Amino acid sequence: MMKNHLFSHNLPKPTKTAAVVRYAAIGDAIQASSVLPWLKENGYHVTFYCQHGNGHEAIKHDPHIDKFVIQGKDEVPPSHLLEFWDYTKKKYDKWINLSESVEGTLLAIPGRANHEWPNEMRAKYQDKNYLEFTHEIAQVPPPYRPKFYSTQDERAWARKKAQQWGKRNILWSLSGSSVHKAWPHLDAIVARVMLEFKDTHIVLVGDDFCRLLETGWEGEPRVHCLSGKWTIRESLAFSEVADLIIGTETGLLNAAGMMEVPKIITLSHSSPEMLTKYWKNVTVLEQPKTGGCPKFPCRQLHYGWEHCNKHEETGTAVCQQTIDPETMWDAVSKVMGDNQFNRKVA
Repeated sequence: MMKNHLFSHNLPKPTKTAAVVRYAAIGDAIQASSVLPWLKENGYHVTFYCQHGNGHEAIKHDPHIDKFVIQGKDEVPPSHLLEFWDYTKKKYDKWINLSESVEGTLLAIPGRANHEWPNEMRAKYQDKNYLEFTHEIAQVPPPYRPKFYSTQDERAWARKKAQQWGKRNILWSLSGSSVHKAWPHLDAIVARVMLEFKDTHIVLVGDDFCRLLETGWEGEPRVHCLSGKWTIRESLAFSEVADLIIGTETGLLNAAGMMEVPKIITLSHSSPEMLTKYWKNVTVLEQPKTGGCPKFPCRQLHYGWEHCNKHEETGTAVCQQTIDPETMWDAVSKVMGDNQFNRKVA
């Protein structure tokens, strides 16, 4: 009865082994993927410890990962994580634990001491690039190579979608995982694109909550309201064939960071040094020097509005509300005018 079962202790042991631990969402998992090519190039068998969900989905076809250990949320209780890691790391020649390498360290968590620091202190000690910091923890030298790997079927699907829609397609990632990761002037730009670029379609993506942001565009044939309908891998695969990607500090923008496709991002809690320093073909939009949130960029995580300045009229963060539609339109029209809309399909 047992002869067809796989027993890991019977598998041949690799010569060199490495484990990478990153329980995280999409952007953090993509950032962690940057250290993997070096590990494989140096002969390591790589095991990736991650949490069930979108983080794993984003990297599950990364060719540099030999084995996943997928854990449910709090499957190992937080109070026992140190004990679990101390036991587990003995199995590997190289142990890379990227837990709280960004959150808690470079982005302060409420309840931690650095969350209450003066903003100038966070600017002085936390304004570090996420990729650089990840590599330093891993003791892996540059280059920085975070990457989303689509499958052949996913690429074929994305090409077909792009070809059946506009001559040009804008992919818009509507909102991230926190309250401050939404830009409130979407409708003004969508309307202007519809009027001025008749060959262009806009593809709106996000989670179920983002459906609220799509309200009013359901009947427009050149606007595709796909929040909560496409999986994260479908959205990421389409980013490889899009002609322009727009969004806030979302996992999708992180995954597209090193792609050649033009990108426009509205920053919130991160600075350009922290997030976009090594990105390719990106236009970074920030709040004006005066009149916005006095903490920008705050380098804090937000799980609600308690520590984030909310613009009451739009219900969004002040740092996002003060990036006005004209600023966004200037960036969009510049990309359109630069004739960069040649699809780059992996």
